[in-house]
Amino acid sequence: MKVGILSDTHNNIDKILKAIKFFNLRQTEFVLHAGDFSYPQAAKYFEKLNCPFMAVFGNNDFAVYELKKVMDPFGSIFEPPYEFVLDGKDFLMTHRFYTPSKKYDYIICGHTHRPLILKTYNGLVINPGETTGTRYGRSTVAILETNTNHAEIFDLD
Repeated sequence: MKVGILSDTHNNIDKILKAIKFFNLRQTEFVLHAGDFSYPQAAKYFEKLNCPFMAVFGNNDFAVYELKKVMDPFGSIFEPPYEFVLDGKDFLMTHRFYTPSKKYDYIICGHTHRPLILKTYNGLVINPGETTGTRYGRSTVAILETNTNHAEIFDLD
């Protein structure tokens, strides 16, 4: 399964739309957001994805009730850390870094704004970096191929 991953979009509509276009062109089958939309109106653009969408709250997500309400028609958002199974693989999605564990095939996180793919006991820790590109100058997302256990960071600009 091809899974798109992003984080730290912080109300940057231009970068959000670029990420959505990127994922749609690459025919991702699921997209995960590791937190920090910031305000609810930024989340509504994700309804343009051509696949299911799931997210967790970040430390800069405000008006969480409204954010959940905006996302309900097209996706889901949960309190981190959130455990789930996708394509037969065990995932943990959180905003802040989570210590690697043999329990999970994939740990998805954000918060640091720095892209990272780290091999663990039986899987990967994936931080797609910052979609905004404002803190470190790189607007990045990731794609995970669960069939091959391969993840890659992509620059949007």
